[in-house]
Amino acid sequence: MVQRPIPTMKLELKTETNNEYPPQLVVRTGGCSVTGRKPLNQDAFAVKIPTNIAELKYKGVIATIADGISSSDSSQKASETSVTEFIDNYMDTPTLWSVKMSVGKILKSLNNWLFHHVQQGNASSNTMVAAFTGVVLKSNTSYIFHAGDCRVYLYRDQQLTKLTQDHRRYTSKSQHHLTRALGIDSHLEIDYQSIPIQQGDLFLLSTDGIHDTLTEKQMTVSIYHALSTSICDSESSNLEVTAKYLVDSALDAGSNDNATCLFLSVDALPPASFEECFRDRSEQVTPPVFTNGQRIDHYHIIRVIHSGSRSHIYLAQSELDGKRYVLKMPSQNFSDDVVYLSGFIREGCVGEQVRQRGVMRIYPHSVRSPFLYHICDYVDGVTFRQWMLDHPTPSLSEVRVLGKGAIKAMRVLQRMAVVHRDIKPDNFMVDGDMNVTLIDYGTVQSEGLKEIFGHVKENYPVGDLNYAAPEYLRSNQATLVSDVFSLGVTIYELLSNHLPYKPVNASNSITDNPKNYTPVTVFRTDIPDWFDASLKKACHPISTVRYQVLSEFENDLMNQNQELTQPRDTISLMEKNPLWFWKGFSAILFVFVLLELVLLVC
Repeated sequence: MVQRPIPTMKLELKTETNNEYPPQLVVRTGGCSVTGRKPLNQDAFAVKIPTNIAELKYKGVIATIADGISSSDSSQKASETSVTEFIDNYMDTPTLWSVKMSVGKILKSLNNWLFHHVQQGNASSNTMVAAFTGVVLKSNTSYIFHAGDCRVYLYRDQQLTKLTQDHRRYTSKSQHHLTRALGIDSHLEIDYQSIPIQQGDLFLLSTDGIHDTLTEKQMTVSIYHALSTSICDSESSNLEVTAKYLVDSALDAGSNDNATCLFLSVDALPPASFEECFRDRSEQVTPPVFTNGQRIDHYHIIRVIHSGSRSHIYLAQSELDGKRYVLKMPSQNFSDDVVYLSGFIREGCVGEQVRQRGVMRIYPHSVRSPFLYHICDYVDGVTFRQWMLDHPTPSLSEVRVLGKGAIKAMRVLQRMAVVHRDIKPDNFMVDGDMNVTLIDYGTVQSEGLKEIFGHVKENYPVGDLNYAAPEYLRSNQATLVSDVFSLGVTIYELLSNHLPYKPVNASNSITDNPKNYTPVTVFRTDIPDWFDASLKKACHPISTVRYQVLSEFENDLMNQNQELTQPRDTISLMEKNPLWFWKGFSAILFVFVLLELVLLVC
C-alpha cells in the first residue's frame, strides 16, 4: 500500500506595513492522499509556492492533481509524472508567456510523451493515462485547466461551487469511461478558464474517490466543520487537517477508490494588475447621485464636496474601519461615453498601484460592488487654482516649494513610465504645511495601458489644451517631456497668474516659435532672470530643447544655472519685456505719423 500525503506548505511573505511596498500574494496549502480500499494509490498531487518574489509575481502558486486509470499498471507513474513534470516545466517557461500559453504548450508536450509511451509499450496494461487538473493563482486571478474527472471547487462565503465539468461517457448507470485525459489520445483538448479571486477564498482539488462518494452538501458540511475546529484549536490550524478530515469523511461514507484532495487558501492578495483592474471595473455600473446621509455599499455619505457635469465627489465614512474617505463617482451624463469611462477606469487602475506620498492613493474595494467609483485618500487642502486666488502675489520661495512638491509627485508616475497628459493647477492640492498631492489620473497613459485600452480611440488630445505641449496638440502623442512642458506652464501661472503663451483655441494654437513666450518678469518684475530662464526652457515649444528629466528642472528652479542666463545688457528689449517693446514701437510709429501729418499740412 502506498500513501502519499504531503506536509502543509505555508508561504509567510511578510506584508509590508510601509506604504512604499505593496502586499504580496500569500497562499497556504494542505493536502491528503490515501490508498483506501485499493491495493495501489494511483492518485498524485503537487504544489509549488515560489519563495522568490519575482517568481511569485510572474508565475504564481501552482497546484496540480492527477488520477491514473485503474486498468493500467503504469497509472501511478502517469499521475506522478504529470503533476511533477508540469510544475517543473511551468516554472521554466518564459515570464513573458501568458498562463494560458504556458499551460497549453506544457500539457501538449506531456500528453504526447504519455501517448507515445503507450504506442511503444503496445499493451493495455502498460497504458499511461491520467485525469489531470491544475490551478495557478497569480495576482488577483485563478487560472484553471482540466482534462478528465478530477475537479476544482471554490469555497467562498461558506458555499461550495464546482468550477469544472467531468469528461466522462456513461455506458450504464454505474459504469463510465474517460473521454478526455492525458495520454488517452494524440490530440488533447483542455478546458481552460480564469476567474477573479478574493482574500479568504479556499480552492479544493479532488479526485473521484471523494466527490463520487460525497455530495456537494456533504463536502460543504465537512469543510465547514473542519475549518471551524481548526480555528478553535490553534495547534491544528492548518489545511492538512482539513484535507484529512474530508478524506476520512469519504472513506467513512463507503468510498472504494483512492481518495485525494488538496486545499489552497488565499490569505492575502497583491494590488490588482491593470488587466485585472480593467476586467473587474468594466463590469460595474455608474452609481446614482447621492445626498448627505445616504449610503453606498458600506460607506455613509457625510457631505457633497463637488457635484458637476463630469463627476460627483463625496466625503464618506466607512462602516468597516470608521475612517473617512473621498468617493469619486462618474456622472451618469457619460454612462455611455466609452472614452470617458475608459479614462475613469484607467484612473482607478493607476491609483491602486501607487502608494508613495505626494500622489493620492485609490484603494481597491474591500467588498465586491456593482458600482463604479473610486475610494480615495481624503486630502485636507486646496487646489493650486484656489491657492492662486488666495495668494495673488506669492513669494518666489513659496512657489518653489510648490514646484518641488509637484515634481516629487510627478516622479512617482514617471518611475512607472506613465505619462499624465493633464498636469495643471486644478490637479494638485496643497495643505496647510505646503505638502503637495497630485489628485487626478484620469488622462494617464503608458505602453501597458495602451495594450488594455487600445480599442478605445481618442480622436483629440485629452486634458486642458492651455497646458498641453505643442507636439501633443499636433500628433495626439504625449511623452514624459510633454508633462515637463505642462508643469512649466503650471509653475509660471502660480507665480504670475498668467500663461506664458496666448490661450489656445480654434483660431490660435501654440507654434514652435519660442518668441511667442512672454517672460514671467513682464508680470513680476521682482523675479530674477535666471528663474525665468528655467521656466522658459521648461515651456519651450520644441521638445528637444526642453528639460528631458525632472531632476534637471528642479535643480534649475532651486539654483541659478549660468548656462541659461545671459548678461542683462546683452538681452534685447523685446526679449526682456515684449510688452514694453511693442508699446515703445507703437509710440515711435505714432510720432512718425504725426510728423507726416504736419508735413502734409504745411
